[in-house]
Amino acid sequence: MLLFREVILRDSMMKKLGIALAAFAAGLFAQSAASNFDKWWTPEKDATVAAPANHKVLLENDEVRVLQVSVPPHTREPMHVHRYPAVIYLQSSPPNMIEHTEDGKTRDMGTRPDGFTRWLPVDQGHFLENTDNKPLLAIRVELKKAR
Repeated sequence: MLLFREVILRDSMMKKLGIALAAFAAGLFAQSAASNFDKWWTPEKDATVAAPANHKVLLENDEVRVLQVSVPPHTREPMHVHRYPAVIYLQSSPPNMIEHTEDGKTRDMGTRPDGFTRWLPVDQGHFLENTDNKPLLAIRVELKKAR
């Protein structure tokens, strides 16, 4: 019984650490994002406009925009741009993904562990290709004032 409690406590601490690190990274990179703000973005390239089947707005206000991101198995989302820097949280056994960028570069992102969280600065347009048999499900928290 003691071991079970230790595992639960460790998992809880790891999640809190991940959130804290993401917040810290947001602060560090907010300055660099300022110089790129709207460099690539236009209203028609916005993720919710250019790839609406893959980006659902869960919450939006003056501070943040929270998106549910999904890419079904063996599909590609349309090319799009994210206007704001963000923290992304990958849910439920993320699939193998390949990122294609507007400049023609391709990056195999491999697979990530459940709960993988990372900072995403403002960047050029991209689309994701899911090469796996399972969907990508993620939550993206865009920070509107982090510029």
